[in-house]
Amino acid sequence: MKVFEKTRAEVEAKLKMMSDFLKMEYLESCIKQNTGLDVRKFCNQQLADLYEKRSMFSEAAKNMSSVAEMAATFSEKIQSYMKETELWIKAAQYDRADEAFRKAMVSGNVRDKEEMKKAILNLYKKQAEEYEKAKRNSNALKIYEKLVEISPETEKMAIRQKLLYFYKALGKIREYTVLHGQLNKI
Repeated sequence: MKVFEKTRAEVEAKLKMMSDFLKMEYLESCIKQNTGLDVRKFCNQQLADLYEKRSMFSEAAKNMSSVAEMAATFSEKIQSYMKETELWIKAAQYDRADEAFRKAMVSGNVRDKEEMKKAILNLYKKQAEEYEKAKRNSNALKIYEKLVEISPETEKMAIRQKLLYFYKALGKIREYTVLHGQLNKI
């Protein structure tokens, strides 16, 4: 698709006349062509929103990564990297989520880092609860295994109880037995 618009305002005006899939194609074309940084950043942001709306979380996360790389301020970088982290978690790509989270942590100060740690725990918990409601026990188990690694000691016992439930529900008898034995020693 050929793109003749050069400014963000022109791109926004053209987007108003399109359906979501046409918007996606158009925005991809805008990014590929030699447009300014502001326009590329806007296009990546719009694409991320469209992909997220369509539950295409991996594509949305890739675009948020691009937005973060083009961000001008540290707070904007942090916000973009945290959104990317959220999208990778929704896409069940936890290694990539950790990578995006590390990038956010590098951009923040001490207070920001504490807030980000709380936010990532909440993102994982929220996703685990969604998997539980949808009866996607295997996916929920993976998140709870991740949560037991990164949670503070005060929350680990409750998470281990959830792990016991999922190990039993999924027929992972060896893991259930080991964890049950560990919990009885505590």
